[in-house]
Amino acid sequence: MDRQAARPLWQVRIRSAADGPVLGGGVLCANGTVLTCAHVVGPATGADGGPAGVLIDLPFVEGGRGIPARIVLSRTEAPVGSRDDLAVLRPARVPAGACPAPLDDADMPAGHGFDVYGFPVGHPDGVWATGRLTGRTAGGLLQFTVPGAQGHPAARGFSGSPLWDADLKAVVGMVTAVDRDAQLRTGYAVPVDGLRAHWPDLAEPYPVRLWVHDPYGAPARLVPLRAGGPDRREFWVGRSNGSGAEADILLASRRPHVVSRWHCRLVHEWGQWCVQVRPDGPQAFVWHVGDELPQPVPRGGRTRLRNGDRVLIPAALRSEEAAGASPDAPGVAALPHWQLEFVDDGQTSSLA
Repeated sequence: MDRQAARPLWQVRIRSAADGPVLGGGVLCANGTVLTCAHVVGPATGADGGPAGVLIDLPFVEGGRGIPARIVLSRTEAPVGSRDDLAVLRPARVPAGACPAPLDDADMPAGHGFDVYGFPVGHPDGVWATGRLTGRTAGGLLQFTVPGAQGHPAARGFSGSPLWDADLKAVVGMVTAVDRDAQLRTGYAVPVDGLRAHWPDLAEPYPVRLWVHDPYGAPARLVPLRAGGPDRREFWVGRSNGSGAEADILLASRRPHVVSRWHCRLVHEWGQWCVQVRPDGPQAFVWHVGDELPQPVPRGGRTRLRNGDRVLIPAALRSEEAAGASPDAPGVAALPHWQLEFVDDGQTSSLA
């Protein structure tokens, strides 16, 4: 099992309450939602008629514990084990270090190896099951088998978990059911194209997004930037402000990942994206595509961003490590820094 699969930063565990039993698994997606099975979370309304909720955590992400999540879609009328057995959760936050699942619309993955992490009875911390993908059923599900004596069989508690294709190195489905005959050690998953059919937000990734690169070795994570038309939208970048509130784009909250509180902001206005810093605030740099060196964002001003540009934010234990660094000195790129890689596939701005 490769490193990415062995520590899936998109794996979700779902409970009804903080001290309650594990209901099943889930998969974190790029738009900030969590997909799971409808039969895992039940109806989408609570006892008072309002939206129901659950608690989620991400077992492989530090700080991803006890996060309230609202159920925004639950197809409870769908039979268990069908392509329609889908629920969508909207967590209150996505913890730092979490990564959306790399999804792949694999058409014929028969024979590929797979890994899946689930929470069967007696294993609240989760266990792995491995085996081979058999192919697609006539009903459009992915069938998979865990050969005898190769770890845990897929069982109740694996529902909602992402199915990792070891050959494609991507998530190709979400577990929805296991065969009633446990001796067959066979399970079924809704393929990614089936998930997209019922949750249109997955049909196309957000065309404007950031890839946040950690200077201390954590995997890059994706942050969608949701804005459109002439509307102004601001995204504050930094860490906790000391009152418990967090920045829109959280870089760090404790050592050694030190950045300033409310370090800078990304601004969308009239179809343009810019990075902006305060007159008395910390320095940020922009490394434009094709330039040899990064350039500082003017104090109290802004710098426009284009597809492929990177915003550099110093991240050091002592602020003096970054003091005096100039954009003309090659050393600025050698300092520990966060990189916010700006991606605009749609080239949303038509202004010069």
